[in-house]
Amino acid sequence: LDDDKFEKWGGIAPTELTWNQDRTRAYGRGAADDLSGVISIGMAIDALLRAIESDPENLSKNKLQALPCNIKILYETEEECGSHSLAEQISQNQSFFNDVDCVVITDVINPATGYPGLTTSLRGITQLEVSVDASATAKLDAQTALYKLLATLIREDHSLAIDAIAKADIPVTKEEQTSFSYVPTTVNFLRKSAGLLPETHLTVPAEVTSILEAQLRKSTINVRPGHRVAGSIIFGRAGARICFNSCSDSDALQLKLLEFFKKTNPFNLKITLRRIKTDSEDISFDLILTSSTKDPHSGMNGGPVPVAELQLARMIDHLVKSDGTLAPEIQKICNTTSEKSVIKTHSLFVEEDESAKLFENRGAKAMVEIRIAPGNQEKQAEIELKTYLQEKLHKDYEMKIKFDRGAAPWITPITHPVFPIALEALKMGFDRKACIFGCGGSIPFVAKLTDAIPGTQPLCLGPYDPDSRMHEPGESLSMADLLGCTKSILHLIARIDKAF
Repeated sequence: LDDDKFEKWGGIAPTELTWNQDRTRAYGRGAADDLSGVISIGMAIDALLRAIESDPENLSKNKLQALPCNIKILYETEEECGSHSLAEQISQNQSFFNDVDCVVITDVINPATGYPGLTTSLRGITQLEVSVDASATAKLDAQTALYKLLATLIREDHSLAIDAIAKADIPVTKEEQTSFSYVPTTVNFLRKSAGLLPETHLTVPAEVTSILEAQLRKSTINVRPGHRVAGSIIFGRAGARICFNSCSDSDALQLKLLEFFKKTNPFNLKITLRRIKTDSEDISFDLILTSSTKDPHSGMNGGPVPVAELQLARMIDHLVKSDGTLAPEIQKICNTTSEKSVIKTHSLFVEEDESAKLFENRGAKAMVEIRIAPGNQEKQAEIELKTYLQEKLHKDYEMKIKFDRGAAPWITPITHPVFPIALEALKMGFDRKACIFGCGGSIPFVAKLTDAIPGTQPLCLGPYDPDSRMHEPGESLSMADLLGCTKSILHLIARIDKAF
């Protein structure tokens, strides 16, 4: 999202295509995801028709007989919202789909600019909108209770605490770990792609295989403030206003709070604690945590990247107990023995410059998103998440859960005879050896298509690169990847008869 001046896009409307100086990269909203895939397929088909001397504007059935295989093109426009009608559409058009052997899907990312990857796995997603209300007997306000609930979703090492989902992940084999080591990337590049601050720690060992395993094959959780409209991103900044209604020494309290939060900051996020003047007599502070200079995509980066909103929740969970009492060192500064909670929290809208403001709607609400790894089932994961939240919520609070979206994960073996042909085609198209890769994002289309057309082998090819900044301001398309993918499709079609 951006303002009406398009400052995040350099003052140019994101619907206007622009180029870098050497025209190796084109910029615009959706340039990579998924205009690149549409263009790549279109260019490949256009080249094929010209190769058999058939006018694309006036097709000749006789000349089409020269094609190495039948080609059908499907534009599926519901991918970003779950591909809900895909199975029904396939069922209603069986004559179109009943002779399909292989499907080329161009909606995945390559491991590096100009380096091809053949994607064999995708994470799914389950996302819920969670709201909490406090009863008259509750010791905490609703937002603080929500933070404490969210804090239970991860363990100390930031891994998913919902065992039923985490343990369903298909373990990565030694062969797959070895293949990850061949991916042409580095720890520094992976950190840079997520925009991590230099001091921010990863949630996994700082080695390529561990990072890729966490990004591609582990179920991971992300939380966003429920009143902030956003797509599939991990906010690089999170904030809460903490209001104390009983403390005589605000300076001492601020120093002690900062010391306390630093001790509960295992991933070394940047901490900012500002005293805020309000109309009430409360002593208020804005606590801002920053892990990244940008808001990375939760599918591409979720796993090894600490989620600021969850780390914020854990800090508040450590600060105040369920009975309303504070951590001993803070309780001592506040000098209170009251059974009633002495603090109240509010979620903050934090800007890129770390300025912050309260949401107009002060209700306690969060978007809870899990990228579910292969091995999980979409509906079962949704049930497990709901059950977990309900079990962890204290009886003095009421919770409303609203389903937002979901998608099934997908994984395929590489035993089908089309795979070596696809790898050969990618090598020829990009002029570089391809690696077996995966995607941490979710493409509902793939699993639903596989279920709806049994026996069909999907091939997921990448027309864009990690620098594309998909779903972010400054989204772009790499010409090396667009053209490499296009040429790979041509080489694949030319050799497809070897597999079928």
